[in-house]
Amino acid sequence: MRRILGIILALVGSWMLVSPQALLGLAQLKWMYKYAFPGEVLIGIVIIAIGFKLMDLKAPKVGKPSH
Repeated sequence: MRRILGIILALVGSWMLVSPQALLGLAQLKWMYKYAFPGEVLIGIVIIAIGFKLMDLKAPKVGKPSH
């Protein structure tokens, strides 16, 4: 359940990073700009970090070098 919540938070945070910049991009994405608010990018970064923490991603194990 934590992993699903983490994925959802990461998606919401990603939306918060993209929506303020949508006005500068494609015409098809300009509707996103209506939902942006001041400080949204900073809050989006925090939400993505929380989402990644909840997903509990592990670094791959590295074996011995072959040489």
